Amino acid sequence: MTTTKAPGAMTREMDMVHTGLLREYRLMPATIAGVAEGDLDRAALVAGHIELVATVLHHHHHSEDRAIWPRLLERCPDVIAPLVNRMERHHERIAYLSVDFTAAVATWRAEPTVANRAAVLTVLDPLVTVLREHLQAEIADVLPLIEQHITAAEWDAMVAEGAADLPVEQIPLMFGILMYEGDPGAIEDALANLPAEARDMISELAPRLYADRAEALYGTRTPPKETAAAH
Repeated sequence: MTTTKAPGAMTREMDMVHTGLLREYRLMPATIAGVAEGDLDRAALVAGHIELVATVLHHHHHSEDRAIWPRLLERCPDVIAPLVNRMERHHERIAYLSVDFTAAVATWRAEPTVANRAAVLTVLDPLVTVLREHLQAEIADVLPLIEQHITAAEWDAMVAEGAADLPVEQIPLMFGILMYEGDPGAIEDALANLPAEARDMISELAPRLYADRAEALYGTRTPPKETAAAH
């Protein structure tokens, strides 16, 4: 585990996670809409990917709730309190919408009708809206405070603990999702929080697994990047 970081390193790591999540959620509507009625295999593929991305989002938010907000509230309460309240309201809204979204996806996966597909898309739209607002606000307003008040050791411990909670068999693909647009330094720091015996394997396997998944989902091994879509 790393114990020192270059200036801005935590921001780059957080930005890598946010970019990967925003890209996959941005690509969901068209991918869902492209599933033909009655195509159980395709619906299962898309629903499985949605579940994976939702797992990354859940663990990301859980790590923040556990390791970031309490420390910031203790160390810079006057500045951070209004921001934490805003972030927590976002988390609650995202969690609420995610419950409905997960239920709608499960129904559609079991019975991929036009009506069930429409129900998924109806819930997804407000979820993507609040998620984008939340993740962009974290980068703009919260990350500068994290850089000032959270130590590298605390950050790395949070990342390592979060990785330990993830489904082991899914970690390489999850890393592939995040690494696709990640800053090389951020990728290196994120990999450093994994057990030493897993780093080389994941650094080699993750990009290939994501390319395979992207080709199956989006018809290309290099899907449109979030960084390009934002400009």
